[in-house]
Amino acid sequence: MPDMFNLTPQMQEYFNSLPEMMQESIIQSGAKINSLEDLKAIAEGAGNVQG
Repeated sequence: MPDMFNLTPQMQEYFNSLPEMMQESIIQSGAKINSLEDLKAIAEGAGNVQG
């Protein structure tokens, strides 16, 4: 699960801009997110899985 308390302001803004379904997928994935680039890559992957 992403540590929502350790996201940078840019990461939080990007996460908040994602559709709710994608946010939930990212949270449920348990992925380690250490940077905005990680978050974007995971979001792109989640989007591809959802279609």
